[in-house]
Amino acid sequence: MKLPSLPKLAMGLLLGLAVPAAAWAADDYPSRPIRLVVPFPAGSTTDVMARFLGERVGRTLGQTFIVENKAGAQGSIAAADVSRAAPDGYTLLVGTNSTQSANVHLFKSLPYDPTRDFAAITQFTTNPLVLVIRPDLPPKDLPGFLDYVRQRPGELNYGTGNSGSLAAVQMLKEQAGIDALDVPYAGTPQAMNDLLAGRLDFMITDISVTRPHIEAGKLRPLGVTPPEPSPALPGVPPLAQAGLPGYDFVAWGGLFAPAGTDAAIIDKLNQAFVQALRSDEAAAFFDKQGLQPTPRTPQDFSRYVAEQTELWGRLLSAAGQAKQ
Repeated sequence: MKLPSLPKLAMGLLLGLAVPAAAWAADDYPSRPIRLVVPFPAGSTTDVMARFLGERVGRTLGQTFIVENKAGAQGSIAAADVSRAAPDGYTLLVGTNSTQSANVHLFKSLPYDPTRDFAAITQFTTNPLVLVIRPDLPPKDLPGFLDYVRQRPGELNYGTGNSGSLAAVQMLKEQAGIDALDVPYAGTPQAMNDLLAGRLDFMITDISVTRPHIEAGKLRPLGVTPPEPSPALPGVPPLAQAGLPGYDFVAWGGLFAPAGTDAAIIDKLNQAFVQALRSDEAAAFFDKQGLQPTPRTPQDFSRYVAEQTELWGRLLSAAGQAKQ
């Protein structure tokens, strides 16, 4: 009997071992803590969401999720960091409409490619926003506020800590025909501090950030951005019903891994996070935050992000936001 040559025998053994090795890697995952990179500051809606889910999924997978905040440049700093990480499932991005869909239209040059450099895992939530003003301003409702701003073109200012706030106010300005000064921040918490201190006049931002201050009488809500009311803010009408017909806007967030991450690891993460998102505990938590859990398969989430990237291009173009 003729025996195979040594090189062919060695190659056969290597090929035979390749698939089991990949399977072992996925089966063993995770064997150490997982770094969860958040593109906005501590205390932001994205940060709070990441910490809540990371803690619960950590219990399921038997490993700690270490949340790391890397704010700045509309989330580009964090996204670029994760895009360069090893595709082993131990560095993940809590991406948003800013990092994955808006930035490609906002910046002439990005240090990452939102499509090429990432693998979608699952969407976390859709995020309605709310228009709030300082309570010492005279207007009591949206029509009164819009008239107030029109009578003072360029005099009032507003804060933006992410592209969601930016696009939402630009849509408001475009549809209402008002002029106000944008004051950009590295994140929403810093902008909110200045609004509460009276250094800003209004914002459109996350319900979870504003609700405690609304309830305390420190901010006056004038309307939410989706076309239907938010259960988190009973009595606050949609902007579309309060005086801006057709106004419709939501932000979103989800989880991404560096491109090239093993599909079995992606699936394991998807199953663990979807399980957490569908729990009663998550439903109660996100309802309090004013967010809507929206778990998806990796394939469905990838399609959604592509659709959103096209949508955000139209939104930002209509709002007059040229690439910087």
